[in-house]
Amino acid sequence: MSDLAGMIPLEIGNVALPNAPDWGIALGVSTAGFAAKSFTAHTASAPRVRAFTKAVLAQWNVEGGAEATVIVAWELAANAAQHALGRDGRGGPERAWLGLVRREEAVVCSVTDPCPSPPQLQLPDLMRGTGRGLLLVSRLSSTWGWSLSPSGTKTVWARVPTAR
Repeated sequence: MSDLAGMIPLEIGNVALPNAPDWGIALGVSTAGFAAKSFTAHTASAPRVRAFTKAVLAQWNVEGGAEATVIVAWELAANAAQHALGRDGRGGPERAWLGLVRREEAVVCSVTDPCPSPPQLQLPDLMRGTGRGLLLVSRLSSTWGWSLSPSGTKTVWARVPTAR
């Protein structure tokens, strides 16, 4: 077990580094074709979520549909950051999780956050530049939806078509 402890990355996002071993598989918490990263509402999360998604797609050799997948992953994460994340009970930032699952000719992007409120598709407010997130998700994905867990967390997901 001591050998394994030295292999644990500082954050789960390291799983997507080029030529790095799949830490999730090494730790027994994921399977091939799955990657996840936690994020907060902090402004630094935006570039990290996009970079993580791009790196995972490159590792999976996803080319066609990669840009749409990055946009969908980011919009789902941005919605969680804006509408669901605040401070946890200890005063620290609440976290949400972005999950990416590789499927035949698609990538499923999902974001799980601590807020049970359902996502709401809105008409964009062009003056404020808001309200277009789920509209983009709807347009770029073949299907999307959400579910509520027994513990009260919400997962919003979208299936984005890709080419191998």
